[in-house]
Amino acid sequence: MHIITIANNKGGTAKTSTAAAILQAGAAEGKKVLAVDLDPQANLTFSLKGSTQKAGCFDLLEGLPARQTIQETAQGIHLIAGSRNLATLTTAAGSATRLQKALQPIKGIYDLIVIDTPPTAGELLFNALQASTGLLIPLRADVFGLQGLYLIAETVKQIKKSNPALTIKGFVLTQYNGRSTLAKTMKTNITAKAAELSIPCLAEIREGIAVPEAMSLQQSMFVYAPKAKPVQDYKELYNKIMEE
Repeated sequence: MHIITIANNKGGTAKTSTAAAILQAGAAEGKKVLAVDLDPQANLTFSLKGSTQKAGCFDLLEGLPARQTIQETAQGIHLIAGSRNLATLTTAAGSATRLQKALQPIKGIYDLIVIDTPPTAGELLFNALQASTGLLIPLRADVFGLQGLYLIAETVKQIKKSNPALTIKGFVLTQYNGRSTLAKTMKTNITAKAAELSIPCLAEIREGIAVPEAMSLQQSMFVYAPKAKPVQDYKELYNKIMEE
């Protein structure tokens, strides 16, 4: 089974959209999938039509058994919800392994677990990476893309000391406009620099309104607009992840 963290220390990279898309693709194929929303903003929880008023990730990290924190959503995705309380979690010796230990009793139930994270390096990101087998890095094809790539790669290097099973699956270019000269130039630059870090480009997610519309309407994009170009791109990304 796969436990995939979606992370980037830079905001605005379609991180939550990417997490939702992979989960929704799995649910559309009848897989058992679990969303873990470690972002205090709880945008993934909203997009999956979950509740932030029930027990969720904060309670899980505070010791509540995982089975008591799982919601079943109308999209066929199980969810451990995010909430603002996550921003109040404190750091202590060994606290970065809390999520890893909490998921241990249930991870065999699922084909895929996807963890969404806040756009900052800290306790929540460390917990996500410590619990994961793989990392996906969503990037925009712009001048800030490389900075985000270097930051997260350095974080992974540190986490691998305690979680050697963690690998960087690759980066994903989101909201990509292949007709833009700047975007194409930045894609070339990012791909070359990423190759020096042994990080492949897994997908280019084309621009399109279908993804943000589906997210705002709290619907699966594979139900709302299955033929839309970015949705098709996310489907190919999901297939790549599950083939490994």
